[in-house]
Amino acid sequence: MACNLSLAGGGIVDYQTIPASSLSPTQFTPLAAKTVGLNISCGQAPAQFRVMLSDLQSASKVTGILGAGFTEAQNYGLGLANSKRTGGYSVTLKNLQSSSGTLTPIMRSSQGAAWQNSDGKVAQSPSQYSWRSGTTVVPAFVTSLTGTLEVKAVINRTQDLDLTRDVTLDGRTSLSVDYI
Repeated sequence: MACNLSLAGGGIVDYQTIPASSLSPTQFTPLAAKTVGLNISCGQAPAQFRVMLSDLQSASKVTGILGAGFTEAQNYGLGLANSKRTGGYSVTLKNLQSSSGTLTPIMRSSQGAAWQNSDGKVAQSPSQYSWRSGTTVVPAFVTSLTGTLEVKAVINRTQDLDLTRDVTLDGRTSLSVDYI
């Protein structure tokens, strides 16, 4: 039995063209939050499952770019342009639902660690995320869920970018789903 994962729009978050004149030379520039629909289906029998995210551009993240309320484990890299770090982004699990109702995000720091309540901000692997349906902090048994991945990108200071040519926002995250 395998889980099927689908992301709306192929999981692509497109910020379109951002004029350099709208960016700050000395401050990080936060962009508007974008959302991607998430759908996970794991067959007919209810099961516990979890997700993990891995940053495929981790070498490009800008330390501290997300600001207060975020850890560096929640900072995903936006890629390099001419060896310059473009920025970072966060991913937050929101609006989680199953056929039995609303789900609340929970997380653990690694395999075998205790589950704890989560604000939905997703730290990179080895952190693991699941969801609870009641007040007990254990993964709920569900056959499927829907939700939203909220992505918030932040662009580096222009003084730290090469703006002699177009800069592509090239964050890449791998999302895996596994049974618990």
